[in-house]
Amino acid sequence: MEVIQIIVILFVLFAYSRAVLRFKDKLITFQGFIFWNIIWAGVIVFVLIPSLMTWVAQFIGIGRPIDIFIYLSIVLLFYLMFRLYVKLDQTEQSISRIVEKIAINKPNNKNNKK
Repeated sequence: MEVIQIIVILFVLFAYSRAVLRFKDKLITFQGFIFWNIIWAGVIVFVLIPSLMTWVAQFIGIGRPIDIFIYLSIVLLFYLMFRLYVKLDQTEQSISRIVEKIAINKPNNKNNKK
């Protein structure tokens, strides 16, 4: 096993441990936990069996195996950015509703002083 493989496996195990802790603390959903399990398991498989990536690249018709990783990484990043955008939009809407309710229920201080 090469040094880079060991480094990647250690990083994946660390990242996986973070996912487990977030799931135990209920900070990610079960679906999110499964998603990250699939991602990290896939990385481990491709690191331990590099010839598999070559086979997949040839099967798909991509010249270099590393290109698959780059393409999948870009797609994953766009997906995660989309999820973040949706979550941010939901948060902004929730904050707007809360502020609106507070503003409606809060008495006007100027009128109360008279």
